[in-house]
Amino acid sequence: MNRDEAAAALAEVARTEGRLAERAQWPFHRHAMFGLAEGLLVAGLAQPTTMMFSMFAVAMALLAVCIFDDRRRHGMFVSGWQPGATRSLTVLLMLFLVAMLGLALYIRDGQSVQPVGYLVGAVTFLVATAASLRWEKVYRAQLLERGRR
Repeated sequence: MNRDEAAAALAEVARTEGRLAERAQWPFHRHAMFGLAEGLLVAGLAQPTTMMFSMFAVAMALLAVCIFDDRRRHGMFVSGWQPGATRSLTVLLMLFLVAMLGLALYIRDGQSVQPVGYLVGAVTFLVATAASLRWEKVYRAQLLERGRR
């Protein structure tokens, strides 16, 4: 491959990343589904066992819907574990989720419904939804930046 062919190949990669940045837009309900799944996992952990497993099952179903809908709508599923600024956002969200899960475990007594667990789940829903929206913006900006190089 000569210098011109290499430059043309790099230019095509940049164009492809630019097109991907245009396509990498998800509807709000997809972000909210992700947030709801995370909120259900956290809230469910604070509840009695039967209720916890039901909430976990709904959360897993929501995550599966997110993945299958992404593949159907965009032809791909973009993992949150991407290099660059998105990775640090993903790590921050994971640390937040671990803290919320720890709080839910602290609240849990295993016998009775814990209303505070629902509040912790609601906070998790809001933060996870906002983080998902932010992640999309950061991801698109990264793709556009790489496409300009």
